Amino acid sequence: MIDYFERDAPMENMDEAIHHKAIQNIETILSSERPRLLRLCTRLTGDAHVAEDLVQETLLEAWKHLEGLREPEKISAWLSGIARNVYLRWARQQGRQQEQSLHLQTEPDESLNILEETLADDFDMEVELERKELAELLDRAMDLLPPETRTSLLERYVRESSLSEVASLMGVNIHTASMRLKRGTLALRRVLTDEFKLETEAYAPNENVEWTQLALWCHHCGQQRLLGKLDPVQGDLYLKCPACCPRANDYVSWNTGIKFLEGFKTFKPAISRLDKWASGYYRTALREGSVTCIDCGNQVPLNFGIPAETSSWIRQRNAIVIDLLCNHCGSRCHTCMDTLAFDLPEVQAFRHRYPRIRLLPPRSIEAEGVPALVATCESITSAAKIEVVATRERFDVLNIYGG
Repeated sequence: MIDYFERDAPMENMDEAIHHKAIQNIETILSSERPRLLRLCTRLTGDAHVAEDLVQETLLEAWKHLEGLREPEKISAWLSGIARNVYLRWARQQGRQQEQSLHLQTEPDESLNILEETLADDFDMEVELERKELAELLDRAMDLLPPETRTSLLERYVRESSLSEVASLMGVNIHTASMRLKRGTLALRRVLTDEFKLETEAYAPNENVEWTQLALWCHHCGQQRLLGKLDPVQGDLYLKCPACCPRANDYVSWNTGIKFLEGFKTFKPAISRLDKWASGYYRTALREGSVTCIDCGNQVPLNFGIPAETSSWIRQRNAIVIDLLCNHCGSRCHTCMDTLAFDLPEVQAFRHRYPRIRLLPPRSIEAEGVPALVATCESITSAAKIEVVATRERFDVLNIYGG
């Protein structure tokens, strides 16, 4: 590095120049991490504009606390940790602004059991996101209650005021206040189970392992809501669309004996965990040419082809199917390559804005001199659409249009 400077320069000038170049290197590294952090924050918040602010705050905090980076080669993981902390601060602030607690507490004999079941899970980033969705659902339900009932519930269970304080606020005695609170929680339960039946079923424990209609729309046709079957003991999760899967053994997604799904009693967190796993699993196979079997731990080679037991909707799409068959234990996983577009933050944000979408059959083109695929999601309720252009070999993203 010394050879870069004039040999006749004073030593203090050399030290200053070296320090200046070090700062430039750090700035370059932080800038190069910005796109990845933006994808992470967009995935967490579902809002690209908010994500921009969180990334800016993340980089600022990183710059202020560079001394905390003990292992420079792990700067990506270090920055991701800062970004998650920034996001959680933002999420908590949003909760306070909305006067809605993410940890709503109730007496054992009172209602809101749906809340308690979901919030009882150990901390997990996917679960934290589900809590945010649940808080938004509760806000909508509370808006349908009479103002006096809404105020008393917020005062007692969100601000955690004592029963006597609630009684004083309502201008009644403690006994009357207690009775009104019980009626209020029952009214809230009725709203959740009647007005928002489909939404709350996604969070309600699935005890009888039967088909349940979900609030989620099928992303292949956009015409039908998905049916789900979840077994937390066996680690089974089935998703079915009445339109796309007419046969008894047709499924949008079927997963049996999956260890990381054991213990999940509600659909939303289970589906989120499955989606996150699938994204990493199939992309690893494409990148490395093989992947570790989730059942026996042996290496599974990457193959392309349509298994005999594949659902009819996959055959109709004429898509490239990633087929991972373990030659040791016979375990098999497969998916359409273009569905990997769903893990991109831009596509996730699009699906958040337009819940009813359909994934069109992929198109093969040449882009930037290499064979490529175009994965297209279009809204059923508007003219909006988003197109992802990615390499045909590994589905590395080249461009994203629309959205």
